[in-house]
Amino acid sequence: MDGKKIKKLVIALILVILAGLAYLFLLRYSDKQKEAESQKEQEEAAASVVFETDTDEVSSISFSGDDGILTFEKKNDTWICPDDSVFQMNENKIQKLLADISSVSCTRELDARGDLAQFGLEEPANTIQISLSDGTEKDLYIGDKNTSTHELYFQTEEKLDKVYMTKTAFDSDFAGKLQDFAAYTDLPKVKPETMTEFDVDKEEDSYVLIMTGDDQCTVEDEEGESQLANLNLVGMVQDNVSNIIWYQDLEYNCSDYVKYGLDDPQMVLTVKYKDGEEAKEFELSVGDEDENGNYYARLNELPEIHTIRGEYLTDLLKSSAASYWSLTYSFVSIGDLDKLEVTRDGATHVLRKETQTTKGGLESVKWLVDEQEVDEKLFTDFYYACVSVTAQERLESVPEETGDEALKLVYTLTDGSKKEITYYEEDQNFYTVIYEDGTKAAHTNKLYVKTMTEKLDRLLEELK
Repeated sequence: MDGKKIKKLVIALILVILAGLAYLFLLRYSDKQKEAESQKEQEEAAASVVFETDTDEVSSISFSGDDGILTFEKKNDTWICPDDSVFQMNENKIQKLLADISSVSCTRELDARGDLAQFGLEEPANTIQISLSDGTEKDLYIGDKNTSTHELYFQTEEKLDKVYMTKTAFDSDFAGKLQDFAAYTDLPKVKPETMTEFDVDKEEDSYVLIMTGDDQCTVEDEEGESQLANLNLVGMVQDNVSNIIWYQDLEYNCSDYVKYGLDDPQMVLTVKYKDGEEAKEFELSVGDEDENGNYYARLNELPEIHTIRGEYLTDLLKSSAASYWSLTYSFVSIGDLDKLEVTRDGATHVLRKETQTTKGGLESVKWLVDEQEVDEKLFTDFYYACVSVTAQERLESVPEETGDEALKLVYTLTDGSKKEITYYEEDQNFYTVIYEDGTKAAHTNKLYVKTMTEKLDRLLEELK
């Protein structure tokens, strides 16, 4: 490599080093600038603080509420309302009030020597009175909200010659009724999988849902008759109950339940559940519906009144035991089957499986229709078409009159028990199906039966 090339490489290397140093310098300069700007902002914010209070020393706060002056006092580290002995303070609410008055910054300072009415301070919209433990008192005067910036005008007692603007939400935080500052009992938060029973007590159509925990649920009506429940519907109700929260807190010490319809609730829901190994329950009374479609409610006979959004309660209020009846009626495990008798158009065919053990100890299965061996797939296709049917709707009673018998299935199980299912013509869309020894009935879509008969025809073709 000649001298000229070496010189060029050295120059290039020096330029790269200089560029790197320049970049590092710029980064460091930028960080210092940001630090200086942040410090300046902090100093400006500190300079804009026009009112401060040591909240640990605050002994009482008073301000104008919706129904007059609200006063809260601190007694033995507990905040109370001296005008109501049963009142219990919501800790989050009092902490919010204290945070608002601890340090109040202004975004703008104005001369107050003009017309105070233009700021809503000639007669302040609210006066916040603060008393400290040493006897000192401080006042904040709250005016209107600026229509452009949406910030509040306010004055301090110490500097009445000044009007300030602030982003602190004095107008909404220091407002409302006494009940808005009360502590309320939360509704227990229960996971669906821990629920064991819903006791739904109503003037009519009371029922009990029992979740046994083995992927089965039963529903019991007012007469004590129990049936399998639709798991999907039960799951939806469990989710609704699990998601219930108070929509509004209305009263913390109600003395007149009549105006809420809670003197005689339209429903009392008892929810039983497991908390670890401990069995627990709570009772929810539901009263009238308000103008917004929410329901007045009361927990465990406490004097507190709340509202709950209607979507969480409608299914429970409008349903009966029949609403939860399982739509599954046809399933029989092929492993439990001894034989299936199928009757259609006056002809009965017998389907069964025959298991034999070979000399090598292996089992072989024959699939028989009227004692003739048929293809396994054709046999099982028909069988599972029969046992996979669900109802469109359950009927509350078995009809006295039925149409023509379209199909009859009689399952004999290996334990000797029988299950009979009969389909009758209903209309162009549905069959009426009667099952469980003729005690239950439902409507089933005709497409199910059409599928069964088509697969039966294919199976019987094997016999020809």
